[in-house]
Amino acid sequence: MTDLRRGVGLDDAAAQPEEPTGPRPPAVSPLEQPIETGTVGRVVPTAEPLTYRSTAFVARGNEPFWNVQVSGGTAVYRTPDNQSGRQIQVNRLVFDQGVEYIGVLGGRPFVLNLRATECQDSMADERFPLTARLTVAGQTQTGCASPAQPAAPAAEAAADAAPAAAG
Repeated sequence: MTDLRRGVGLDDAAAQPEEPTGPRPPAVSPLEQPIETGTVGRVVPTAEPLTYRSTAFVARGNEPFWNVQVSGGTAVYRTPDNQSGRQIQVNRLVFDQGVEYIGVLGGRPFVLNLRATECQDSMADERFPLTARLTVAGQTQTGCASPAQPAAPAAEAAADAAPAAAG
């Protein structure tokens, strides 16, 4: 095969990419830990604290109604047509304003983006600490979200005691 660079003034040396002289990419993936900036002795984390520390969230939207519960690497997506929900394997990506969960549903991207911006639910007149944006099958919907609440200790004790009392 003929080298098309010949005859136009380009040789093999000129075709080689130059070594970057600016900053290098981070040594660690932001999927594993937040990238930090700052000077020596003064580290400034770029991840938003509420979404970085939480690993489970509940997001919801109105008209069309939808609900997504995320825990670890699994999201459960519910709609009025599918109230039992569909499980989707997702990857977590932490960024400076929040967190994003990315997966595939029906061969198309499933993306739940949560930002640490207060959200007002127009139908329930409630406030939530996070704003949600859900993209499913190419359609984007907005809503509100919050970190998932762990079960109350009293409720867990009652649930544990109920089978013992019945047996």
